[in-house]
Amino acid sequence: MIVWGFPILAAFGISAAYFLKARFSGSDLNYARFYFCLAFNGVFVVPYMDILQNDDFLFLGHRPEIISEHPFVGWIAFSCIFIHLFALPVKRKVKGWFARN
Repeated sequence: MIVWGFPILAAFGISAAYFLKARFSGSDLNYARFYFCLAFNGVFVVPYMDILQNDDFLFLGHRPEIISEHPFVGWIAFSCIFIHLFALPVKRKVKGWFARN
């Protein structure tokens, strides 16, 4: 049952990262905002890498049986690394997911 909480937490982290990207992107992007988003994404990427490399989960510890019984957890962690990579703010204005114009 704990395994199904991982995709929910991953979706929360991705949503928050893309919200920050939409909020901070634009001509007023500065180093402080960029590094804040970089650190925020790093907080999520480092545990994903621990899951893939060592089977270490943030709150559960070393649990190799989770990856062997539920391989989708590893694939979600792998995908989330690249999704967070593209969630950094840029100099052009980015629309939010549900923005009209």
